[in-house]
Amino acid sequence: MPSRPSALVVADETERKYSAAPDQQLPDPTGLPSVGSIEVDRFELSAQYYDTDDLRLLRSKITLRRREGGDDAGWHAKLPAGADTRTELHFPLGAESAEDVPPELSGLLRGVCRGAPLGLSALLVTERHRQRMLTTDGTAFAEIVVDDVVAVRQADGTEARWREIEVEWNTALGPKKITRFLDALEERFAEAGITRSDSPSKLHRVLGDLIPLPPALPGGLAALRDYLVAELHALDLSGIAVRRDAPNAIHAMRKAARRLRSAVQTYAGEIAFDDALVDELRWLGRRLSPSRDLEVQWERLATRVADIPVEAHREATKARIDEYFSAKSEAARIEAVDTLDSDRYLELLTRLDRATQHLAPTQGTESATAVAPQDLLNSIEAVAKKVSRRVAKVGSAGDPAERDELVHRARKGGKRMRYAIEVITPLRPKRTGRILDRFDEFQDLLGEFQDSVVAREHLLDMIAEQEHTAETSFGLGILFRLEAEIGDSQVAHLAEEWKKVHRSARSLWS
Repeated sequence: MPSRPSALVVADETERKYSAAPDQQLPDPTGLPSVGSIEVDRFELSAQYYDTDDLRLLRSKITLRRREGGDDAGWHAKLPAGADTRTELHFPLGAESAEDVPPELSGLLRGVCRGAPLGLSALLVTERHRQRMLTTDGTAFAEIVVDDVVAVRQADGTEARWREIEVEWNTALGPKKITRFLDALEERFAEAGITRSDSPSKLHRVLGDLIPLPPALPGGLAALRDYLVAELHALDLSGIAVRRDAPNAIHAMRKAARRLRSAVQTYAGEIAFDDALVDELRWLGRRLSPSRDLEVQWERLATRVADIPVEAHREATKARIDEYFSAKSEAARIEAVDTLDSDRYLELLTRLDRATQHLAPTQGTESATAVAPQDLLNSIEAVAKKVSRRVAKVGSAGDPAERDELVHRARKGGKRMRYAIEVITPLRPKRTGRILDRFDEFQDLLGEFQDSVVAREHLLDMIAEQEHTAETSFGLGILFRLEAEIGDSQVAHLAEEWKKVHRSARSLWS
């Protein structure tokens, strides 16, 4: 049974890096906004960085190191988390040798590494001069460090030396005061000729030139490749989050898988994709769906309990809902993590790597320029026609079960169309932006309908189980009726909302 890593400490780290000449001196920070006093110290840091032979982690903007010295010695995995911010996973030093990556970390990174072993990639020794910024009441809110770095890369023994400046801050002051502090500090840096660094990390400065640039592609293919690469990166990062049971991780991973599948499905007529990709991405989505659906439904029905008119019945109903979803959610999480540990999932990731690296047109065309933007737009039009037919059939459904299935198919087609439009956003940024805004209302309507369908299925399961009190049966019945009314309401507006979306999207291809 997979378990959550217990010794990991997780924190967000927000910092900016600046380039500095070897003899560059740090401007005096005295008098900067919010600075009451400054603490100064010096120490040496020694770090061993680990990666696969083909630098999978660095390609994904992830670093893994074993550091000694300073006040945060240990193993650190740093993951991208937005502008200037990374999520740091800290694992303490133990009895392991410097070559043994703790399984708690190597397991988290298994998907990104594609199952390849981790080995030493670089050694860095840093002489650090640190200034800690404190408020007048002694609260530390920022650090400014000058690092003199000596780095040796494992591949060829190349040595590099440089000086850089890092500014790291926390939330102790609040965003407005931090912004004033950073703006004032950057003014002093600019006056001293200190500029933002082009390198996102020390390791990238050492090994970045070993990562080949992707080949140039014309507009349509370039937009598709960039989209696939971004969503594959999101899939990798969310996979790490799922393994450590982070909030909303399953949702993020399933969304990335759906976007990849939609792009491949929609443009398979123009691009020579691996035939198995769609089926394998669908398999991944199905393996992840139970965990995410249970999470959504648990919150939905627990909130809906407040609508039960008899107060005495609410508590019993809420307890039954919690009991039901608690057991199912843990089993679904285990299934999701088992999926990520499987050889089949690693093979899917490998297939996706090949798809993004070797995009080519279908029909054996020699030139990639054969895939023009208009070809991609024609593919979107074909999806729109399918959605129109599905929406039209909803009104003539013979019974509620058939109606629910038809709406579900329209929802899947709408999502596929939306993701396909996202692919070509760089080619038509303003126009696609307006269309995607229009899609929000349509997708919200369909999502609310589908949630109501799934909620009714869970409620029926709960009602069918034995040993119910009268209070619980009454409460679950009330919730079932409310969910049925919600579904009917959404269907009543389906055709009208699709007409608005279709009218807006038609400007792409007409």
